[in-house]
Amino acid sequence: MSNTPSIKRNFVYRSILTLSSYVMGFITFPYVSRVLGVEKVGLIDFVDNTIAYFLLFGTMGVSILGVREIAAVKDNNEDRDRVFSNIFGLNLCFTVIVLIIYILLVITIPQLRQYPELFYIGSAKILFTLFLAEWFFAGIENFRYITLRSVTIKTIYVISIFLFIKEPGDYKLYFLLTVLSVVLNGLINFIYVSKIVSLDFKSFFNTVYIKRNFILGAYNIMSAMYLTFNVMFLGLMTNNVQVGYYTTAHKIYTVTLGFFSAFTNVMMPRMSSLLANGDNDQFRELISKSFRAMCTFALPIITCTIVLAPQIIYVISGAGYEGAVTPMRIIMPAVLFVGIAQVLAVQVLTPMKKDKVLFRASIVGSIVSISINMAAVSSLECIGSALVLLCSEMAVTTTYVIYILRHPVVTIPFESVWKNLMLAIPAIIVCIACKSLLNNPFVIVGIAVPVAILVWAGVHRCIADKNFV
Repeated sequence: MSNTPSIKRNFVYRSILTLSSYVMGFITFPYVSRVLGVEKVGLIDFVDNTIAYFLLFGTMGVSILGVREIAAVKDNNEDRDRVFSNIFGLNLCFTVIVLIIYILLVITIPQLRQYPELFYIGSAKILFTLFLAEWFFAGIENFRYITLRSVTIKTIYVISIFLFIKEPGDYKLYFLLTVLSVVLNGLINFIYVSKIVSLDFKSFFNTVYIKRNFILGAYNIMSAMYLTFNVMFLGLMTNNVQVGYYTTAHKIYTVTLGFFSAFTNVMMPRMSSLLANGDNDQFRELISKSFRAMCTFALPIITCTIVLAPQIIYVISGAGYEGAVTPMRIIMPAVLFVGIAQVLAVQVLTPMKKDKVLFRASIVGSIVSISINMAAVSSLECIGSALVLLCSEMAVTTTYVIYILRHPVVTIPFESVWKNLMLAIPAIIVCIACKSLLNNPFVIVGIAVPVAILVWAGVHRCIADKNFV
């Protein structure tokens, strides 16, 4: 156990990675949104999310399966080589099939045929995602390498955007730079992997993981019905401007959720290892801490971003994105539901190999997603898509909670939700006061957010010392 990386160190690396992604996003997105405009931003997001949906079929359940299976054999080189070769070979087969179908659909479907250059550029993203193999590095808990490599390439990417993106007509070049960052990551990763792992070509097409891959892949695809597919459907039913509004709101939501996602992604291989070693007590203890950390983080952020939504949208995107305010306010409560779902799905059910539970929950979410998409998006447009996301995440989380209550493998500390909601009230008051007294959106966000966080942290610490939380 002495060679096992600490959870704190892994979380620090993962947080740096997440923070770098969002800091660089905050640097580039205001610039890109102002240079390209809402329509071109919406177009790029439509194309990118459509490609991401095809990627789901190419990777299937590899991102979950790979981390879990590699984590279980990471200390045995021979088994690790065999597992990696098997999962990589599986990923290769699915990627080739999906790439062929993707190109045929781009040629035949009118809505996709409108933007052939963008979709052909995007085909490289599908191919080189195969070589990323991030699941391998997460499985062996080498988050240091993932972080250093990603931050370096993201820095190059950000510099390239400011150097080369100067006018609305540069939207194709912007997308090319985005895809090239994936290509570069994939090439570097595979070169590094080849120095650690000896590929066993006999294991390439072994079918031992194919059933699990299908189940986890179906879970990912169903989940994407209210994430990736949501954007694609909105683009097909409305226009690129509505996509631009929705994806702008969604970017802020993903930033908020990103830090807790970093924590759960770090925890998953550790949870798999604890269960493999039979350490159930520490497993339950870490789950309890994860729930409390999620509630402590999520609720004040949700409430403050809802209050300051117009100012945050203006600071991030500039004028012309006012249509993103209402979708943002609808989406933000989903942070709480997704936080709970991530603890249950990523840290509990996945390490316990309860893949069928994940699949059933994704079916519930997909049914809700399809129903609201069909009923609301054509009339409510981006607001309808925001409702799809919120209601689908609520349905999925409810499914997980019902299962855990019926099979009490862990205890869900519901009291933390209510206690932290009360603790968020002072932060809300600060945000409302700043919004009422100040006029400049940049000043409001610059003052209200840090002051609200400090006030909330002070109240939280004071009450926590009295065993309130």
